[in-house]
Parts: sequence; structure tokens; C-alpha cells
Amino acid sequence: MSTIDRYIFKQFIPPFIFGLLIFTFSITINRILLLTQMVLNKGVGITAVLKLASLTIPDFMIITLPISFLLAVLTVFGKMTQDNEIMALKVSGVSIFKLTKPVLLFAVIPLAVSILFSFYMAPRFNFFFRVLAVKEFKKAALSALKTNAFTDKFGKLKIFVRDVNTNKSTLKGIFILNKVHNTPETLIAKSGAIVYNQKQNTLYFYLKNGIIQNQDPNPKNFWMLHFNTYKINIKLKGLSFPGKNGSVHFMTFPELARRYLSEKDSKIKNIYLIYLYKKIAIPLATILFVFIGMPLGMLLEKRSLFLAISYTIIIVTAYYILFTSGFYLSLRNQINPVIGVWGADLFLFVSGFILYLRTLLR
Repeated sequence: MSTIDRYIFKQFIPPFIFGLLIFTFSITINRILLLTQMVLNKGVGITAVLKLASLTIPDFMIITLPISFLLAVLTVFGKMTQDNEIMALKVSGVSIFKLTKPVLLFAVIPLAVSILFSFYMAPRFNFFFRVLAVKEFKKAALSALKTNAFTDKFGKLKIFVRDVNTNKSTLKGIFILNKVHNTPETLIAKSGAIVYNQKQNTLYFYLKNGIIQNQDPNPKNFWMLHFNTYKINIKLKGLSFPGKNGSVHFMTFPELARRYLSEKDSKIKNIYLIYLYKKIAIPLATILFVFIGMPLGMLLEKRSLFLAISYTIIIVTAYYILFTSGFYLSLRNQINPVIGVWGADLFLFVSGFILYLRTLLR
């Protein structure tokens, strides 16, 4: 590596780290705000929310690494242009093509780490996130049931319990006010338990030895039902416990590849292929950002971090819109997966090729 290569390589480190911290922090804060609804609506603790947010970071890093690299390219080449360093290097016989070498060398770092997160770490952390989320929800449900007190943390249900055993998830002396088709009902049971059903993603209240009383204002419609066991379902919206067969979101690249090769159903096979493409396409954008970032960096009107960030946001937003649109159209079989998933990268490639070629010919 020449002196110039080392100089450019070192220039990348500060803006890259700055971008990585800023972009990752921004997305994580946004996720924390979304998860805060679990604190307000479901009674999950703040500590649990912070743990859940931290488990989403590997998934974010898949994209924040390429974004931070693009910001670094724009910042470094914008600075070098404004300081007339690019002009001096050209006069000295150093071409833009030669200046690309240290940029590509640095790009290997975010590319390799992004692939690591995409192929292996993100699926595992997504699994841990879902497991922890469901466990915390169940714990919050038990915590909401206070001894000798009413709680309204379960939608339409208002529940009173005489005794709660949080370790065994069991209840004693249960009194529930419920509404069925706008008609009030009262449920009274000697004992019960809270159980989570993984397949149906549902929290069950199992009640034992009790009665149900219909509270219709019309005396003629009044009725009472005695039961040995009774079950109340509470669907967990937006959360599900990972099943035995797993989900594409929890599969590493080798696991997806094995499923793709062994699957006989063409529709399911197509889904596996789409997610395989996705795991490669996003990290690969790092290399394509080299050929967009260098020319645009040299076009910056003045040395400004704000302009570099603005360019980065515009480019990434355009890429995100194209990628997500193509990705979901592919999942719906409305477009070929190759075009749908790789279309955004193709857009970067063509745009980068044109910009880079113009820069070489200047």
C-alpha cells in the first residue's frame, strides 16, 4: 500500500465511525420509541425494552454499515476536492482509477461485517428478540394481576384475583368482568393458570371450577353456566414465539440454502430464493456506493458534512424505495425475484458506472 493509499484509508476512519454511530443510534432510538408502546399498553418494563432494542442492532447494522461507508466516501472526497488535493494528485499523474484502490480496500471492512450480520448474526438475534419479547409479555401479564386488586391490562377484560403465583403462573379466587357482543358477563372461578400457546401465538387464561353469569338487563334473558374448565384467549398482536420449523427471519444463509434446495413446493422455494438474494444484495451495495460516492463527493460545492449527510440520505432513500418495492412485489409473485431484489443494486450499478466514467474522462 502506497503513502497515498494509506493517507486516504486513514481519512475514512473518522467519518465512517461517526456515520455508524449516528445512523445506528437514530434507528435504535426509533425502535425504542416503538417498543415503548409495550411499556404503556402491555406493562413491559423499561429494562426489558432496552434489552429488546439492543437485540435489533445486528439487523440494523446490515444497512447502517453500507450507509456509513457512503457518508465516509462523500465526506473524504468532498474534503479532498475542496482542499485541491484531488487536483494536485491529478497533476502529479495519479488518476481517479488509482485513487479507487484504497476506497475499495476500506469497503472490504463494512462489506465483510455486513455479510457476517446478514448471513449469521441478525437471524440469531431476531430469534432471541422474539423469544424475549413473548417471555416479557407473559411476565408483564402476571405482574399486572395484583393480589386483591382489579386490573384492566387485558383489553375488554377486567380481572380481580385473590392470589397470584408468578413463578408457577397460577391464580386463585378469580373474578372477571367481560363483554360478549356488548352484553356484560361475569366469570367467577376458584383457580386458574396463564399458559402461552406457541402455535397459535395466544395467551390463555385457563379457569377451573367456576360459573359464568349473563348480566343482560332483561330478566328473561338472564342465565348462569357452571363449568369445570373454561378458556379465555388473548391474541398477541405483532409478536410470535419462534416455532420448531422456524421462520425465514430466523434462518442463517446456510439454513436458507438447505431449505431452498430441499423444498419441493415452487412457491415456498421462491420465497427462500428471495430471502437468499436479500442477504447478499444489501451488503453488496457497499461496493456500488464506491462508484457513486467518489464522483458525487468531488461535485460537492463546498466542504460540508451537512451536504454529505444530505446526499447520503437522498441516495439511501431512493435505494430503499426501489429495494423494498421490488422485494415485496417478488414475494407476491408479481415480478421476477432477480429483477425485484437485484433491481435496486442494478440501479446503483448503472448510476455509479455513468458517474464514475464521467469522472475518469474529465
